[in-house]
Amino acid sequence: MVPTRSRISACLMVRDEGRVLARCLASMQSVYDELCILDTGSVDNTPQIAREFGAKFRRFTDCNDRDGRIIDFSLARNASLQMARGDWILSIDADEVLRKSSVERIRWHARHDDNVAVRVRMLSGATEWPAVRLFRRLPEHEFVGRVHEAISIDGSIATDRSIVIRNLPNKKGKESAVLRDLRLCSLALEEDPKNGKMIFYLARALRRACRLDSAIEEYQRYLELEKEFQPGRHAAAYGIAVCHLLNRDWRRAIRAGKASVSIDPRLAESHCLIADAYLALSQYGLAMRWYQSALRCKAPPPDHPHFVNRSFYSTYPLQQLKLFRISYHKK
Repeated sequence: MVPTRSRISACLMVRDEGRVLARCLASMQSVYDELCILDTGSVDNTPQIAREFGAKFRRFTDCNDRDGRIIDFSLARNASLQMARGDWILSIDADEVLRKSSVERIRWHARHDDNVAVRVRMLSGATEWPAVRLFRRLPEHEFVGRVHEAISIDGSIATDRSIVIRNLPNKKGKESAVLRDLRLCSLALEEDPKNGKMIFYLARALRRACRLDSAIEEYQRYLELEKEFQPGRHAAAYGIAVCHLLNRDWRRAIRAGKASVSIDPRLAESHCLIADAYLALSQYGLAMRWYQSALRCKAPPPDHPHFVNRSFYSTYPLQQLKLFRISYHKK
């Protein structure tokens, strides 16, 4: 018996995305049967572009504060889900692009997959991470979290790395991701001071804002709270090491880097950071040893649920070792 064709609803929440929205919608035009766009307060030509692509369009501002700034991404995401009538939801952002080769795989999952959701491969520069972006439209599936919201899934989840969504951000004239995270993570932690996810993202935002000592404090708070989730513990320990490296405190960077390696030695980022710190201390033999150790990591673990940077698994340590050889040759 040939499976019946399942309908796919592409759901987006947008605001002032006139520079990028058409690019996003064009990239996935052949995959969706229904396009649902929820607008949280655009003043540019975003609504016009949405309608040109035949979208169901709704304006929704209950997710904003009195100043018009968004304060709850999940509230908006869930409102966009309410617009959908398809069997499956494809969740994508306006500043993202679906790789063309992903279309058939998405259609295959919607037609044949017995799972309730699919993790896809997200790319941003050299960084990649898995995320659930394709899932069945079910009443129990909803987004949670004021920021860095995630879909809460009830059931089995498949992983398909051949489905690729690339992030190509354009924040011109908009609140930066760092300022947004500082604002919303702080707000979430006022409501729930032990929200580990928000502590972690607050630490990351503080690090990116170069408030390094405060970032270290938040990473340490996360580690004190989170005892079981090893990927999160590794990311926090590595984040502390990065802060020390940026502070040019090489020995503390090495200690924190080795702590992250002890949590998960498969991740090359920590190996490279330790090597960089030894290099700054002119301890060339140890630096070379750790760059070589990074190369032995070979590839990011396929089961790792956090961010990884592929350049640390080949390009960067090879480049550093090549510089060593040139230096030694000159001597």
